[in-house]
Amino acid sequence: MKKTKFLVLAAALMSVGALAGCKGNRVKDTPETLEIYIWNGGYGTEWLTNMIEVFKEQSWVKEKYPNLEVLSPVVNDVYSYATSRLSMGTRNTIDLMFSPGAREYFGSSGSLVELTEPVYNQKVPGEDVLWRDKVNQSYNLSNRYIDPKNPTKESYYCVSWAGGMGGIIYNETILNSLGIKVPNTTNELVQACATIMGYKGNSEGKYNKGYSFLQSYDAVEYFEYLFPLWWSQYEGVEGYNNFYNGVDNNRYSKNIFNQQGRKYALEVFDSILKYSNGYLAPETFRYEYMQSQLLFLQGNGVFHTNGDWFENEMRELSKDIQNMDTFKTMRTPIISKLGEKLGITDTELSKLIDYVDGNGELIDFESTTGYLDNEVIEEITSARGIVQSIGPNHQAIIPSHAEGKEVAIDFLRFMATDIALETYIKATGGNSLPFDYNVKEKNMELYNSLSPIQQSRIDYFNNGKFSIYTLPSESGFALYNYSGLKPFIKTNYFETFSANGNSKTPDDFMQETIDYWTDARWAKALRDAGLSS
Repeated sequence: MKKTKFLVLAAALMSVGALAGCKGNRVKDTPETLEIYIWNGGYGTEWLTNMIEVFKEQSWVKEKYPNLEVLSPVVNDVYSYATSRLSMGTRNTIDLMFSPGAREYFGSSGSLVELTEPVYNQKVPGEDVLWRDKVNQSYNLSNRYIDPKNPTKESYYCVSWAGGMGGIIYNETILNSLGIKVPNTTNELVQACATIMGYKGNSEGKYNKGYSFLQSYDAVEYFEYLFPLWWSQYEGVEGYNNFYNGVDNNRYSKNIFNQQGRKYALEVFDSILKYSNGYLAPETFRYEYMQSQLLFLQGNGVFHTNGDWFENEMRELSKDIQNMDTFKTMRTPIISKLGEKLGITDTELSKLIDYVDGNGELIDFESTTGYLDNEVIEEITSARGIVQSIGPNHQAIIPSHAEGKEVAIDFLRFMATDIALETYIKATGGNSLPFDYNVKEKNMELYNSLSPIQQSRIDYFNNGKFSIYTLPSESGFALYNYSGLKPFIKTNYFETFSANGNSKTPDDFMQETIDYWTDARWAKALRDAGLSS
């Protein structure tokens, strides 16, 4: 889901109030009129229009709002449109906004309705479960607001309107034709790339270019979605969260910058992206993201980093592809350094991943680093369940001055119902909102209508062997919001390691970050985040 850049024309139109939503241009602005804005990204807008119709047909909605009118949604792809509307104050008439985020308006500014009590602590309509308990729990961590003046209190001003995962989509047809098993570990992923490289120049079949990954120059962040996965697989979810909380050994400490999982994740990048290896398509830096995605569907490359919005985004363009290969969502390979940490070989790690997945028998192994057998299995199981999603940064918000705020609140509550979740899946071709709903269990006919890309993701999320944990967004942590805390002071991993003649190493990333965080800078960061006096 590419973040659309500002359009000069759109900005000019907004400055004169020509875009829909200005007072005087709309027919109504009443407590029973709901006006919605939605940012048009990779998940599209069809799900919202369909969900509105289902919402209006609910008996409890009809009873509560006998004169309900939901206006046609305001739609555009201007990234900061929602925040521009909020800056208008009472002149804004939009009641509910589905945007890429407006965190700077959370809290005491008074710009947004606090949703803690009216949404998070209420039951899902028609169900005996609290809204906050039905949502995937890490999303609560991502969406919380922490006031640095009162850091022990959590409140909520948004809900997420996307779920799913980011990671690697792969061409199963090509992998099978080359006799390559779907990689379980990062060493296996690198080896698969080397094997594919060996087929360069092969004139048989459609695959003859010898590269593995095909990306684009304007969506480099897609590749970097893998970084927090490999980092957290090694350090564990607790270690990952501890980093963003600034905690090492139960105390605030800049020793968090010594976490080795960050470096090991960059080492995987270095292996895959290194120019001399040739695993990354050289055309990558000439392609716009939709162009590269279309080429990938046409059989160019084997692996492509993207997200669960990929298929919905490519729905129209893919219709003209004849005899299209089979594509699936990969369970992100586990970083091989975890095997070293646990004292097992990469072969053993891979076989134990098969066991955790339910695709193999438990093998005999013995840790050389002192881990008990059950501890090894627990570490691998936890790592296998970690996913990354852009969903936490897709935030629905309600302006405090909205006339239709009560209807907007009820719509957000309704979004957690099974019928709303199913509506979302149908409209997006298999994408999910971040709530507990197994479409394979609840509606097999709908599941069977979905593509292998979506079915493989759904099977992963509801595997029955281990739980899925979506890594919380950086924006859920005070040190990130108020002090600019990041894993490294520079984040251009993709451009750095793929550059011809690059000499910068993962160790260099580590050292420049350690050097940057002086005692004085760290102390100020803690103060700014309200974590020290």
